[in-house]
Amino acid sequence: MKIRAKLSLIIIILIAAFTAGCTDTSLQTAEESFITITDDTGIKVTIQKYPQRIISLAPSETEIFCALNTGDAGISLVGRNDYDDYPEEILSVPSVGGPQTLSIESIVSKDPNLIIATTVSDKTTIEQLRNLGYPVLIFKLNTFEDVYRNIETLGNALGLEKAAEDLVFGMKADVFEIQGMLIENENPKVMYVVSASPLYVAGNNTLQNDMIILAGGENIFSDLDGYFVTSEEAIINREPDVIILPSGHGSMDVDFKGQFLSKTELNCVSAVKNNRVYTVDANVVSRPGPRITQGLELFYRCINGETQ
Repeated sequence: MKIRAKLSLIIIILIAAFTAGCTDTSLQTAEESFITITDDTGIKVTIQKYPQRIISLAPSETEIFCALNTGDAGISLVGRNDYDDYPEEILSVPSVGGPQTLSIESIVSKDPNLIIATTVSDKTTIEQLRNLGYPVLIFKLNTFEDVYRNIETLGNALGLEKAAEDLVFGMKADVFEIQGMLIENENPKVMYVVSASPLYVAGNNTLQNDMIILAGGENIFSDLDGYFVTSEEAIINREPDVIILPSGHGSMDVDFKGQFLSKTELNCVSAVKNNRVYTVDANVVSRPGPRITQGLELFYRCINGETQ
């Protein structure tokens, strides 16, 4: 009887251990099917590991996604922003609207398992999408460090960590190389004009402020944060040596340089008198994505008088 009792006890223990093992494995498998990421707004976003149908609501996010998704990962971009135009092949991807004209119906019809956006994306639409159960990652993209973090976070979300690591490494190497180039004059005073009418400029904590500093210049508006409207008087008082303007915004081609130079009261400014007013590709210098190092090179050329 004692032997039979011992055998019964052993059998019960083995069954309990086997059952517990099955339950733990099941829970573990379920947990491992998802990943939780805290985005730049502080929201914890739980997404499928790994998502395969992506919608991008910003041109910068589209460029980052395409730079990472170069292999056979089986990940597809199923929706994009109206203003996405690079790389060229994404023009064949259906648009879900512009920054402030996003279509909930169009997004839902694409059945995405991850939506990527930025802090300038329409907040109401983002909230509606999250209420419908769609995971949305929002990124802040004011500086080079923000862009590096964005790339690494998206790489983690997509299971493309190595591609993200390599991309960031290459970008930082490009920045290091540009910083090592000779500077014509020590800390020339630079201004980046976002638009000429009204006079909208870039201050501290902006992508262009980073470009000015990394290219060896000094932003005349670095004491003010973000983008803001300024005056002709403020520009005259701060006396920029170099003025840089974009070629336009998105697909809009605007003669910002012509508009700026038509303000005759600015003819006394050093940059204007010395013909140091330059135009650069707006998409390259204003989209916080993989091409920002190309934008930095454009700024370097302008600051050192190597372009027209």
